[in-house]
Amino acid sequence: MDSKRQQTEQIKARAQSLGFSIVGITNAETLHHHDRYRNWINKQHHAGMNYLASPYHIETRRDPHLLLPSVKSIAVVGFAYPLHPIDLLSSSSIGLISSYAAGEDYHLRLPRLLDEFVQTLRSDLKHEITYRICTDSAPILERELACRAGLGWIGKNSFLISPQIGSASLLAEILLDMELEFDHPYLKDLCGTCDRCVQACPTGCIQPDRTIDASRCISYHTIENRGEVPPDIMQKFGNWIFGCDICQMVCPWNRKPSLRNIQSNKELVLSMDQMVDLLSISEDAFQHQFRKTALSRTKRTGLLRNLLIRLGNLANPKTIPIIREFVESTSDPTLLYTANWAIKQISK
Repeated sequence: MDSKRQQTEQIKARAQSLGFSIVGITNAETLHHHDRYRNWINKQHHAGMNYLASPYHIETRRDPHLLLPSVKSIAVVGFAYPLHPIDLLSSSSIGLISSYAAGEDYHLRLPRLLDEFVQTLRSDLKHEITYRICTDSAPILERELACRAGLGWIGKNSFLISPQIGSASLLAEILLDMELEFDHPYLKDLCGTCDRCVQACPTGCIQPDRTIDASRCISYHTIENRGEVPPDIMQKFGNWIFGCDICQMVCPWNRKPSLRNIQSNKELVLSMDQMVDLLSISEDAFQHQFRKTALSRTKRTGLLRNLLIRLGNLANPKTIPIIREFVESTSDPTLLYTANWAIKQISK
């Protein structure tokens, strides 16, 4: 066995031993979906995420060498997570947190795991490796790389869909200065005529070109949006208070018994009483409880805003005095606007 093939097999075996569900290797050539990304920016579908339209973020996505000049191969890995049971979408008195947010924030967990991956590779291969680790916060077109590495196709819901593990996976990449054997690109489109994700999206944010209009996406508004949420979007939040998994929960590729979470993670499903209690959380308590979780991304103000929207849509008259008391305790304009909207919703 030649050294290139042996090293490639060692890398894949090591990735799987560390718990990654899928792994593929591809080249470091220019990304073909770059024009697609620019068109998405030109349509203003990045909403308020203005950093995505910066020259650095646009140009760096074109060529992986701008992230690591010596890159020769890219290992793409996927870390699968279980989705909520689909019947929770029709539950009338809960608040849902997106499934990937369980436990420690993956922006902390994945880089640490990937760094361990590279250190063990150095030991396995017995030589130094120049590398760069990328998660979804790096300017890289990771779904195209995943397709090129043979891991799956980009579905109508814009997620990478793996025929082995579905779409509920966190992708990450390791840029390496090693010449490895490349996997064949995945060229099939197994969505076929299915459009369940498009039909199920309550805000219609899924576009025909398999991109997302973030300005209409519940996940964007509950996490990235730092200000007021448009009323027509708030009314369609459903059960969500952080993120949204609807387009994945309805996807047939996520219906395999081995992929379903029969019992939902309790920390990701809040009762009305829990949501009401969280309305009084202090900044210190928020940091203590959520600092190392994905919920830290929305910050305390964002979480309070999302809770108010959920309580408004629940329309339980018993919460009106609690929300009015909340109004008396804050001067934040976004929270005041949202709280008053919630009161009007309940009063209807």
